[in-house]
Amino acid sequence: MRRLKILIFIILFTCALSNSHAQEVFVNLNMKYSVNGVSELDRSKFFIVHHSIDDSDWDSDEQRQSFLEDNDVYAGRSTGGITWHFRQTAEDPDRAGWPSIGNMQTRGAATRNDYAVKSSAHAFEDRVGPMVIAGQPSRMYPNGQETPAGLVYESHEAVAEFYANFFSEFYGTGGNTGPVRPTYLEVFNEPFVKANDIGTTVTSISQLHNVVADRVRQTHPDMWIGGYGAAHPAYESNNFSHWNNRWKLFIDVAGDKMDFFSYHLYDNHSSRSAPQVRRKGSNIEAIMDMVEHYSMLRLGTRKPVYITEFGYFLQEAVAYNKQSDWYQLRSYNSMLMQFLERQDVIFGTIPFMILKAEWGRNEDGIPYGPRIMRQKKEVEGFEGNGDDWVYTDLVKYWEFWKDLKGVRAESRSDNFDILTDAYVDGNKAYVLLSNLSFEDQEVNLNVSENTGRNLASITVSHLHANDQIEAVWDQFELEGSSVQIGAEATMLLIYEYDDAITQNEESAETKYFADNYLRPINANDPISVNINGVATTEIGEAMLRLGLGRDHGLSLKPVVSVNGVRIAVPSNWRGDAQPDRSRFFGVLEVPVPNQLLETDNTIEITFSDGGGHVSSISMQYFAQTVEPNKPEPPLSTTNLVAHKLELYPNPAQSTVRLTLPKGVKEALVRVVDMRGVNVLEKRVTENNSFLNVKNLTGLYVVQLVTEKELIESKLLIE
Repeated sequence: MRRLKILIFIILFTCALSNSHAQEVFVNLNMKYSVNGVSELDRSKFFIVHHSIDDSDWDSDEQRQSFLEDNDVYAGRSTGGITWHFRQTAEDPDRAGWPSIGNMQTRGAATRNDYAVKSSAHAFEDRVGPMVIAGQPSRMYPNGQETPAGLVYESHEAVAEFYANFFSEFYGTGGNTGPVRPTYLEVFNEPFVKANDIGTTVTSISQLHNVVADRVRQTHPDMWIGGYGAAHPAYESNNFSHWNNRWKLFIDVAGDKMDFFSYHLYDNHSSRSAPQVRRKGSNIEAIMDMVEHYSMLRLGTRKPVYITEFGYFLQEAVAYNKQSDWYQLRSYNSMLMQFLERQDVIFGTIPFMILKAEWGRNEDGIPYGPRIMRQKKEVEGFEGNGDDWVYTDLVKYWEFWKDLKGVRAESRSDNFDILTDAYVDGNKAYVLLSNLSFEDQEVNLNVSENTGRNLASITVSHLHANDQIEAVWDQFELEGSSVQIGAEATMLLIYEYDDAITQNEESAETKYFADNYLRPINANDPISVNINGVATTEIGEAMLRLGLGRDHGLSLKPVVSVNGVRIAVPSNWRGDAQPDRSRFFGVLEVPVPNQLLETDNTIEITFSDGGGHVSSISMQYFAQTVEPNKPEPPLSTTNLVAHKLELYPNPAQSTVRLTLPKGVKEALVRVVDMRGVNVLEKRVTENNSFLNVKNLTGLYVVQLVTEKELIESKLLIE
């Protein structure tokens, strides 16, 4: 039995008390990094525009060609075409409430012929592989509404009949035969948020997914069919009733029939003056992990995912402005970095931005939100014809990423707020950084190709915001091995060597899931689960992933043991502490020493306070052929901390005074013993920051909890 019985003290309370030092990123270019066997970047999964190749919004043939080919972009997604044809289809004269197949054949032939003469679009048919079609439930659900063509769809089966024949009659194989049939069908776009408005239930919508899937597969068995196109996956709300009444229900009812699951992920706020709520970071990890975990438990497999919309959502309509473009860009880039980590289960990711979207102007003339193009006259001081179209700053997203390609290389950061990734292509290496922190960060780059090749140059692309909160794209040659990355910025560094890089070592990731999920948290009551079937290797690493949904103010640092041995739990996670969300919902990533792991493993998680749930429990195992160059594990790093918690005196005997960080007027303080048990808790202010510890003896950790951070310091009481 390979266990380390002596870890209890040594690694538990080694506290890194400040993030003011430079962050460390380690990249091992000689190590291929694969995820369930997938290592090469497939651009057709990650660089997809929300349009079809023959969309009328393209400004010209030249503009379309330049955008798609120069930026290596794929098409796309459409929700309008299928909805319009659904409502224009005539009723079957011999079967009331059903679509006329003859009418669909006539109209489908006209659509194919119309595409056939758009010869300029045919050159881009190799870019429609990830194309996904989605219907609009408010106009397509069979709830008794009459279409403009006079048809009231009778049932789920009648709707499914339209779907099946739509793909038969309105598509060809390209060129003169008609547009290439899409690969993916997302049955509905965001249906559950509209369920009440259209007079139905989540269960009925889920059942319709099954009916459509069965019927479409009869005629198109090669299509991938999925759903449910979730709009606002706030699983943790109402103590996870949102999860139970939405995603869990959908998986229970329709999961078996779905080839993939789809959802939308947005950072957002309600107005430009309201707090901005970020999903990027640990919240996205919790959402994706929970779907994966329940999919494994309920269906026996991790269903692939198509993220059909992501970005930043401003709920109020505003005139075009560059600030909103920056908000979008920072969300697109950080989220993309997170999606790239799951290349094995991702079918596609589509940042939500539209070309022109003139159809989206409201009654006040305010244009639709995120657009790749705008009219010159929308910005004061325009030149030339005011109706001319030019790119918005959102085009920088596509231009920034256009050169990225290659085979993934092993990389890591010593700070969860610095996302990193790397790819090797011939003699070039692409190193990616994204900063989730709200402050600029200094990053030391430890990049090794381990073969003695000569480094010719390092080219840096840095997409960040200026003081006016507008996107700035700096490009420069790097001298040295450290960079300054802006707040919520993204950086792409291209290392060019004098010879091709050889990846003769490997780090292979496999993800394992616990035998239970969504466990309620009760104070000092261990949550015990098993993660079995782990294929360990002599050289390897593991990362335990704990999804948590808890009210603010409750502990986010449990006591965790693996096979009876307690391990260190970092005090940091990806992104902020989610102060503007109703509660915290995120993933804690906890390093697990390789020596502790067996084929079958018991995990225990204990909190000193009750409330909330552990939503998901999984573990990434990295089988390695050689020990990578890496930082020490982030045992107790703190979140967004540029100072340490000052205690006086230390050692103490009866009374301790805390010095609150600058700007903090009030905070919760906990004293935690070596077992992780909370032995003292008090709310302190800048005028009353004393702790009475006369009844305590020994070594403790004092935790100060504010709205945005957790700060720790060791305290010896004599």
